[in-house]
Amino acid sequence: MITTLTALVLSGSAALAEPSLRDDLESTLSGMAASALAADREAYLSHIWQGEPTLVQEHWAWAKDLERIAPDVLKYELMTEPVLEGNEAHADLRITWNTSNWEGEDRVIELPVRFVQDDGKWYYADRDWEEKDGDGVRILFVAGLEESADRALEVWPEIKSSVEEGFARTLDHPQVIKMYTSMPELQFSIFPAYIEPLGGWNEPMESIKLVGESFSRGHLRSVISHEYGHAMMFAVPPHDIAVERAHAVPWWVHEGIAEFASQGFTPNRGRSKFAVEHWMETGELCAWDDLTDFYTVKPENYSQVYVQGRHMIGYIDETYGADARREMMESLMEGMTLNEASEHALGESWDAVDEAWRASIAKSLEERKTKEAEEKAKKEAETLKKGS
Repeated sequence: MITTLTALVLSGSAALAEPSLRDDLESTLSGMAASALAADREAYLSHIWQGEPTLVQEHWAWAKDLERIAPDVLKYELMTEPVLEGNEAHADLRITWNTSNWEGEDRVIELPVRFVQDDGKWYYADRDWEEKDGDGVRILFVAGLEESADRALEVWPEIKSSVEEGFARTLDHPQVIKMYTSMPELQFSIFPAYIEPLGGWNEPMESIKLVGESFSRGHLRSVISHEYGHAMMFAVPPHDIAVERAHAVPWWVHEGIAEFASQGFTPNRGRSKFAVEHWMETGELCAWDDLTDFYTVKPENYSQVYVQGRHMIGYIDETYGADARREMMESLMEGMTLNEASEHALGESWDAVDEAWRASIAKSLEERKTKEAEEKAKKEAETLKKGS
């Protein structure tokens, strides 16, 4: 009897010692944290679910940036008991992190997440999204943004049609749009060291990311059309080299063509003309080399990246035609340098195009000032006439 009882106790202890679902998920999370802190990209990615291409690419980019700035602090904490549903598990997660380029206290976000079990192992599958689907689009959104998601579906067809017509191409997969309410969560989703405020984000084969408490139709038209313009550029080369090719193209080109793509949905479309004229007058019109690298462009020149870039793309379209503009953009994404793409698509060196562009701005500035002077003189004359 004593031997039997001992066996039962030992058997019960062994059962209690078996890892629980929570233990398994925490093992995945601790592996992710340790790998990220060590800037070990491959180890980190070994914990990410591979069943969704957009998710895989976003975490690949997240882990790639660890080579630049790895976090000093990174903690994943399950805040609720996980719920098992088939081969998925769901729980609330708290993420705490800090990086050397952030001067404040540790940043903290909480979000519902999911895990997927495959071949006996649990993998991290990121935020547990709400979802609405349309023609060629998946809208993933935080609970509470249902009406904004409906508005996004409503405006999507006209955005899709306009942007695809401008690029003369379509995507071979649905565009994923993610709608956040938390700026820190959006920043962390890009990479831990991202600290600049932003309203939208898109990189090759990633989702279009938006952030806000609510999204109006006008805002959605403006931001999604801009970000879908990026997606069209990223779709030019084969998927396996899209990231490499995109990063070789000047930043101002990417933002300029995205601004150009959104021109039909953005108010004050003529502002780029007045902006570049002002910058020419004040000596703030930048050399293109100063607007090329995302990581080295000075913050005071961010406006030039977008607006000066948009004006140059518009100039190319108006001067050389839409086909030449498309050919130049595709040539850049296929690996040509700026000068090679210019000579190939426009028939002129980049220096010659740039010189002509600057001359056109100087001419329009002179014409505007002449017109303003004439109108001022006319008003003064009318005032004198009334006074006499």
